[in-house]
Amino acid sequence: MIDNISKLREVQLELLHAFSTVCAEHKLKWYAFFGTLLGIQRGEGFLPWDDDVDVAMPMEDYRTLCAHPTWFDEGLFFLQTPMDPGGLRFAKLRLNGTTAFREDLVTELRAGGHHGIAIDIIPLAELPGMGAYHTPSILSPGKKEAVYLKEWFEPSSTGRFEDMELRTPAKPGRILSECYGDWAWPMGARESHPSYWFFDTEKGYEIYVRRYPGMLDDIDGKRILLFGAADSQRIWLERFGRREQVICTFDNDSKKWGKLSHGVSVRDPKELPVIMNENSRIIIVSLWHQEIGRQLERMGINDYYVYLDEYYDEGIGKKVVRREDLNTGDAAFPKWKG
Repeated sequence: MIDNISKLREVQLELLHAFSTVCAEHKLKWYAFFGTLLGIQRGEGFLPWDDDVDVAMPMEDYRTLCAHPTWFDEGLFFLQTPMDPGGLRFAKLRLNGTTAFREDLVTELRAGGHHGIAIDIIPLAELPGMGAYHTPSILSPGKKEAVYLKEWFEPSSTGRFEDMELRTPAKPGRILSECYGDWAWPMGARESHPSYWFFDTEKGYEIYVRRYPGMLDDIDGKRILLFGAADSQRIWLERFGRREQVICTFDNDSKKWGKLSHGVSVRDPKELPVIMNENSRIIIVSLWHQEIGRQLERMGINDYYVYLDEYYDEGIGKKVVRREDLNTGDAAFPKWKG
């Protein structure tokens, strides 16, 4: 289900369990890190604002893990490394059949690769001759490029995180101070924000990858049913020039039913199941495509596509820049404006 933080955390705990099991089986060192370690220290679980899991591994163990993705059940999990498609800065363990976009949709679709819900696996690079690790400059702006003495890590300890016992550094307080400064409650790391722009615990990312940029795939000869009788419909008709294939458009505004919108008849959405057939393609051409998508799914219609002219992000409540190139395969997407 979309936007259920409890479900998201359940998935991340499943990933964390799989990760810790594989590391134990192959004697790999790892530690709860960043917000996950802070959560252990403060309340034995997720911080109230946190929606991700961070672990760290010494570089030797990290490289060993990355070289053996098949150690994980490939039917359930995908170990995505910087060598895989997606442009990652560090490894992630992802759950198949789920969706997680950290950035806006355009950025994520441009990046490619696997987009399942993940936990972050941070490499600890050794500083030769200094007896210390550092986290390379591959992290988000909220996490500095810190230096950690190796003696702070071993012998490792354990800490409670939700229903699990996680491996923790020997001196978690020193680690957190190096990362966050004054981390004592309620100070420290208080500027953290949710990391996911969008997630779905029940649908695989492949659905979203197809639904947005795949609008014109194999469209020749299809009966096109648009949903949305406003300016985005006009732009779609002008841009793609397939008016002869358009049967009608649907809209939730009953005042528009029976009238023409940019030369196309407007119908009641309740008529959709009767009008559509196996040769039909439904394309949402509306700012409110998320709500309309859920409306279609409630009607039992899951095979639909989306054209984005302007996008309204429910999370931030703002309209953002046009991104017509999303549906044309053009690599030069417009920049995100939030």
